[in-house]
Amino acid sequence: MEPAKKTDQDQVEAVRDGDREAFADIVCANQRGLFFHALRLAAGDQELARDVVQKTFLAAWTHRAEFRGEASIRTWLYRIATNLGLNELRRAHRRREIGATPADSDAPVELGRVEAAAFEELATAEARRHLRGAAERLSPRQRSVVFLRLYEDLSFGEIAEVCEITTNAAKVSFHHGVQNIRRFLLEEGVAS
Repeated sequence: MEPAKKTDQDQVEAVRDGDREAFADIVCANQRGLFFHALRLAAGDQELARDVVQKTFLAAWTHRAEFRGEASIRTWLYRIATNLGLNELRRAHRRREIGATPADSDAPVELGRVEAAAFEELATAEARRHLRGAAERLSPRQRSVVFLRLYEDLSFGEIAEVCEITTNAAKVSFHHGVQNIRRFLLEEGVAS
């Protein structure tokens, strides 16, 4: 007979009691999503994103007894990562450590190909670059809300918990963020 699978609540209780294996399971389940969330907040700076994720898990372990369980462990981790990411980004901007152009994560298109697929890849990569540039111009709150909604597929209630705002404020920030992205793309002549 297979042992009963631990529920999220069982796992959280085990972590609160200092179970490193249960915490390792939480890390494994969330590290990839947190990295990409931090990467988007950090405007493509992979080193900064890795630091944010590492500090997120360190903070979660250090403050594990403070987790009340009112939100999911995932939401709690995203809240920590968002707060740390925005703080780190502000510090990095003050120190001028982040360059004006973020590292491009799109794979380069092979030169010399004349296939329609190559042109499609170029157009897609270019569109992503413009979209990323427009999103980076958003305020930190709007950027967080838009990224959490579009990339992490969090509900507005979960976004509200992560960003420590009301659900209506999350909806409004998302709406304004999307409108601002459209406006930025229009200003660049990318969208019509």
